[in-house]
Order: sequence, then structure tokens, then C-alpha cells
Amino acid sequence: MLRRPRMTLPTEERGMSSRPLTMTIALLRKVASFARTLREVFYGATGYEFERQAARLRGDLENLFLFMLVGDTIGVPILPPYYALRLVPYVLPVLPLWQRRILRERHPLESEEFDLHGV
Repeated sequence: MLRRPRMTLPTEERGMSSRPLTMTIALLRKVASFARTLREVFYGATGYEFERQAARLRGDLENLFLFMLVGDTIGVPILPPYYALRLVPYVLPVLPLWQRRILRERHPLESEEFDLHGV
């Protein structure tokens, strides 16, 4: 039976311990952690506000669409029931969440018009 030769690290061949290798791995982990932190800081400084704005706009459009389809569930009939009933199977999973989101109590100063941008 043939045995494969044991793989040795370059430090073992010279009779050195593996301590420098573990220190190098620890240093690489710290550099990777610092790079990840720096990337998150730059993202927060540049792209986070755009992402939040896009999510807010998407939510507003979804609210408007569902309001037109099933507004009669909260007392506002807009679309003829025949067309709304054809789309109910697609809307049914998100309907309770939408009703809770629409009917919740809001603070008057909660909208974005009252945010202090750049101040």
C-alpha cells in the first residue's frame, strides 16, 4: 500500500514553530474586519439614505395598489368588485399586514417632510 507523503508547512521544514503563521492569520482577520467596517461606514455615508428612500417609495406604491384593489375592506370602494375579486388570490397573503399598516395610529410629525436633512 502506497502512502502519500505528509504535507509540511514551510516553517516546519526549517524547524521553526507555527507561531508566525498563526500571527499572520490573526493579522489577516483583523485587516478583513477593518475592511468590512470601512465598507459599512462608506455605505452608510453614501448609499443608505438612497436605499431607505427607495424602500419607502416601494411601500407607498404597494399601499396605493392594495388600496385600489381591496379598499372596500376598510370602507373605501374604488375599483369595481369584479376586477378586484379576480386579483384577490394574489393579494390575500399580504392583506392582514396591509390592513394593520394602513390603520395604525401615526404621529403628526412622522412623515419625511419634517426630517432635518443636513442639519
